[in-house]
Amino acid sequence: MQGTYESVKVIGTFHSYGIQQSVDSNGTFYYRPVVYMQDCQDLSNTDLKLPEYLLFNLTKGFKSLGILNPGTKLEINCRHYLKEERNAGYGYPTNIVIANNRPDFPDDPNVLAGMIMVKNQDNPEAEKDPINTDLIQIYKKWLENKD
Repeated sequence: MQGTYESVKVIGTFHSYGIQQSVDSNGTFYYRPVVYMQDCQDLSNTDLKLPEYLLFNLTKGFKSLGILNPGTKLEINCRHYLKEERNAGYGYPTNIVIANNRPDFPDDPNVLAGMIMVKNQDNPEAEKDPINTDLIQIYKKWLENKD
């Protein structure tokens, strides 16, 4: 079973950047930038206990997010290697996105307009935006029914 893997989605917290010393096939030492993730969960197998830290190569997927601050939650598609237990691991991170629990925009245009009006009430830059109390009430009713 050596070398087999499954594609999984992992969610975790960015901890820090690091450098890992490696050796190529010619015996030459080199340094590679890595990303340390902590508090990781395999979203496809919630019963699986992951190590305290996961280590990923600092790929262009991580670089595209800009410099990350510790504590940033990330979702990562990667490979979970199914080798013997002592060699099992995660690698080849792709589709890396900042994970946060932002709600989706409402589908109904009236609810959406009411939401924007409520959110802009204390915004001095939006003081000239129209206010429609009926739309605000539609939005508030939508919020109540959403839960």
